[in-house]
Amino acid sequence: MNARIPEAASGVDRRQFLAATGGLTLGLVLGGKAEAAAATAVNAWLTIGTDGSIILTSGASDMGQGSFSGLAQILCEDLMVDPTQIKVVPAAPSLAVPAPVGAAINTVGSSVTRNNFWRLRDAGAVAREMLVSAAMVELGDSTRANYTVLNAIITHGPTGRSLAYPSVAARAATLPVPSSAPLVPDAQLRCIGKSLPRADIPAKVDGSTVYGIDVRRPGMVYAAIRHCPSFGGVLASVPSVPSGALAVVPVKVAAGTARGLEAVGNVNAVAVVGPTTWDAWQAARRLNLQWTLPANVAALNSMQFMADAQALMTNATPYVAGAANPPGTAYTVERSGVPDAAIAAADIKLEASYSLPYVAHACMEVLNCTVDFHPGVSCEVWAPTQSAKGALTLVMALTGMTAAQVTIHVTALGGGLGRKAEQDFISQAVQVAMAVKKPVKLMWPREEDFTHDQYRPMALVRVRAGLNKSGQVLGWTYRNVSPSILGQRGIPLPATGDSQGYEASQALPYDFGSRLTEWVSHTAGIPVGFWRSVGASINTFAVESMIDELALAAGADPYQYRRSRLTDARWLAVLDAAAQAAGWGSAPPSGRARGIAIGTAFNSIVAQVVEVSATAAGPRVTRVWLAIDCGWVVNPNSVEAQLIGGVVHGLNAALYGKQTFVNGAAQARNFNASRMIRLNEMPQVVVKLMPQPALLDRGQVMGGVGELGVPTLAPALANAWAKLSGKRVRALPFYPNATMSD
Repeated sequence: MNARIPEAASGVDRRQFLAATGGLTLGLVLGGKAEAAAATAVNAWLTIGTDGSIILTSGASDMGQGSFSGLAQILCEDLMVDPTQIKVVPAAPSLAVPAPVGAAINTVGSSVTRNNFWRLRDAGAVAREMLVSAAMVELGDSTRANYTVLNAIITHGPTGRSLAYPSVAARAATLPVPSSAPLVPDAQLRCIGKSLPRADIPAKVDGSTVYGIDVRRPGMVYAAIRHCPSFGGVLASVPSVPSGALAVVPVKVAAGTARGLEAVGNVNAVAVVGPTTWDAWQAARRLNLQWTLPANVAALNSMQFMADAQALMTNATPYVAGAANPPGTAYTVERSGVPDAAIAAADIKLEASYSLPYVAHACMEVLNCTVDFHPGVSCEVWAPTQSAKGALTLVMALTGMTAAQVTIHVTALGGGLGRKAEQDFISQAVQVAMAVKKPVKLMWPREEDFTHDQYRPMALVRVRAGLNKSGQVLGWTYRNVSPSILGQRGIPLPATGDSQGYEASQALPYDFGSRLTEWVSHTAGIPVGFWRSVGASINTFAVESMIDELALAAGADPYQYRRSRLTDARWLAVLDAAAQAAGWGSAPPSGRARGIAIGTAFNSIVAQVVEVSATAAGPRVTRVWLAIDCGWVVNPNSVEAQLIGGVVHGLNAALYGKQTFVNGAAQARNFNASRMIRLNEMPQVVVKLMPQPALLDRGQVMGGVGELGVPTLAPALANAWAKLSGKRVRALPFYPNATMSD
């Protein structure tokens, strides 16, 4: 472990800086030698104040996942305080390299807890030992064994005297930072692993939590956005200001926010500014706008996208090292043996194609951003963002201001799901504020949120496999054709392609014999982005549906067939846990059937068993059993809540999620045409957490949780329905034409 305190710009040294804070404030680069050398892992301030306050300034965003409570629950152990004593607040971003203490980071990839676990434990231990050292100076006894710590009280054994943290915090700030500190032994942990109440819930219940949509500023005006209906369209002429509005501001695609057909510099939307959100929204709806559409707009439709995917399934151009490799390129992800020959020689040959549509994020809180801009002086931004550093970079580029002139406030997020890691809505708000020179809150009406999303990519997957007479897989080939999330962000792709496209399809611990896994970048220009579980939600559906089809061809039970082919003990244990929880060996109630699936994402392994019954229209999910191995669990209740939320998200996508396009325009414009499950349709969900490791080990990989309820839901559902009805659904969603009136 290494401790790193930033030097003040004024030349104040570290000791003077800490002493001036009115308590002990630590910023730590925690980890091994490589991490310390990079010095980019610093992402938290820890302050123990002389007033009794304990504040952890974290670079994460609160999207409702309970991460802040979890971070306090980790930190409290080695700091030896009650978790309710710790207040966790979001940090501001910085562009400095190495990243300074407290700089906001991206909140993505189910990473907040797993990336900060050991850092916070070390931070708590270092701070505790500095406070004890201060007590030693105060009491004149430097023998560490003579002191005990409990609940922020340092007790000197020989004299019985006690010193509270606030009384020694200022002195501790003047002492050297130790290079290491002992952690609390596993057997003495008081909070980690226990289901403690989340600190954020009361404020969310009473309405005092401030989301982006809640921000108000003196003299603020309001703006509603209206985009060109077709992606790639450009404003032909600026309209006059309609009645009830204050201004009409054309907004362009800013550098760094261009996705797909939305090119940098294109004026693809206008913001209508009014005295209230309602006035701005109504004026925007009445506005008569003229657009110049892309020349190929007639080809920008869902039928063409699927036809292109089918062509690329056989005719994609292979990747060439050093070449441009534009969309339409085929990348080899993994290869072993000669699978085509193995399949050709097999006794049983299977081939199946699986397809998934574009799916919107549909966060409950629409995109919004508030900006207070003062030309040449300052720009203050309030945003529900997953990427505050990206927002800072963007605002500086748009305004020409320095980092010191820009302030980014990260509010609570009413859902993120990857969409609020993007910067397009922030760019628009800044452009409007610069034009009207007043504080402005820009909001996207729900219709804009649905029709100008950065969607989960569509995908077409073809799987071929060959079995011998005993059901052993001799060869397996897998090709996924889908648009590139990373490619649309200008990130060069390696020889294996876009990891977001092929994740959860490679390095699977199944005995597949010879195998070939490929990913092809689709040519469609519809903007795509990160979505809860990203590629895992696509590939796990295809892989685990095909595994069931192989089991049927082999005449084997789907659960037992997986057991016989899996080669990883952790996967087997998770699979067994889900099957046992569901009572797989016993018959389900009459008129019901169960399906099973297993997969991995973000270092965790999840298996689900889904039970369905039949309605006149199709399946209804009645019960779900889910088992997860994510390593050490900080708060079991929070893990369970996240997984159940993931099940709901996965159900909505599998049953109803679909966005289609005609002439480049999205067709589903609101929830009425994008159905979600109702309260009375919610299945019973049972979550099984795998037993914790015997010991906490720094070398052990911790897994994520927030996205893990999604990937295995769809295949388990499809497998259950195939068993009940005899009909194999290979194209999602199950109900492509459902509306909320159904």
